[in-house]
Amino acid sequence: MKRKWLIAIVLLVGVTAYSQNTLIPSVSNYHLTWTTINPAFTGFRDAISISSLYRSALYGELGPSDMQLNVHSPVGGSKVAIGGVVSYNNIPDVQNLYSIMSTYAYRLYLGSGRLAFGLSAGMYGMNSDLTNIDLRDLGDPAFPTDPYQQWFPNFGTGILYYAEQFFVGISAPELLSMPTENQSIGAFDFNNYRFILTAAYQFNISEAFRLKPSVLVDYNRSSTSFKASLTAGLMDSRIYIGGAYDYPNFAIALLNFQINPQWLIGYAYSFNTGPVHTYLGGSHEVVLRWELRPVIRTVPDDPFYF
Repeated sequence: MKRKWLIAIVLLVGVTAYSQNTLIPSVSNYHLTWTTINPAFTGFRDAISISSLYRSALYGELGPSDMQLNVHSPVGGSKVAIGGVVSYNNIPDVQNLYSIMSTYAYRLYLGSGRLAFGLSAGMYGMNSDLTNIDLRDLGDPAFPTDPYQQWFPNFGTGILYYAEQFFVGISAPELLSMPTENQSIGAFDFNNYRFILTAAYQFNISEAFRLKPSVLVDYNRSSTSFKASLTAGLMDSRIYIGGAYDYPNFAIALLNFQINPQWLIGYAYSFNTGPVHTYLGGSHEVVLRWELRPVIRTVPDDPFYF
């Protein structure tokens, strides 16, 4: 029975990833990888910021794993910020996805905060082979009979407003659909766009204790999911500990530690709360971030300081 459940889940994940061709993974510690889902976050740390992420298989040993490298920085004292994101997603023996994206943000002061407009552009790659899967219906069009390999361009856009204690943003990180075998690029299909809304607010209970709820809503025409988190800042915001819920089936434990003004390490553990949780292991996720600021200091009142 356990094996049947795992096979069913892997097939579902494989078909979903193939049909959507998304490289915006549903990571647990999304607080540390904002530019991946909205290019308007580029430069928001006001520092040269480099982060790497690894997430182990989400649905047990046969599920997808993810890796990312994220770099972004303001350009001098201008209103412009630039960056880049390299991503890799692997479903063992089924599919590999790659992306190399550049990001750009133009930031304006508005009221007590900043309004940022973001764009991203780059290339996606897919290497998919579903021929090793045993099918009951050999003619099922969802499972191509030949291995599929292709590189194609993609683009994204977003807008963000942020101040000292809150932010809210919305993005469409993938504007092109997956091309068919007879196409070199995908189509602009508004009906299939994926819109991601992000928001957070910081409650300053005291200098030693802060609460930061955040939410991420991921919407497209076929489905809607959301994440909601609550983290508590301790030791002058050097440690953040808390949890999140990933609707509909995952609970997440979070721990982020600012080692010094340059280095931060984040850890998240996700476990399934649905009916198949006894058949699946948890997923580990680690983020390492390094930053170089013009003036080295901590920023305890920064809502991005998770």
